[in-house]
Amino acid sequence: MEEIIRMQNHLLLIRRTVGWTAEEFGEKIGVTRQTINNIEGGRNKLTKTQYIAMRSVLDAEIAIHPKETEMLKKILEVFVDNPESYKEEDREELLTKANLLAPSILAGVATREVVSKEWMQTAGTIAT
Repeated sequence: MEEIIRMQNHLLLIRRTVGWTAEEFGEKIGVTRQTINNIEGGRNKLTKTQYIAMRSVLDAEIAIHPKETEMLKKILEVFVDNPESYKEEDREELLTKANLLAPSILAGVATREVVSKEWMQTAGTIAT
């Protein structure tokens, strides 16, 4: 499944966007921090079971905190679920901005909601 490969390719950004450490994310899906790090680093392949667990946890987080997770929802849409619906240059612009902003969430410098609002301004200019 292409979605699994795309999820693995963007897993570090996705995890940073939701604001979880590798250990926290691992606990949520039943794997170790090292497993998450190995998947993110390409040393292990993301399995279908792990993908399903990750999507379930991420989808639940989006449902519970919709205002805080607009960026996460859009990242999943653009980079995992339907990248073919977006121009490559638009995806690159969104990816660059996301990679600049997302680490501030994990570092505790900014909240998910603040970062999400700022990033969504860029995303709002991108048409499908």
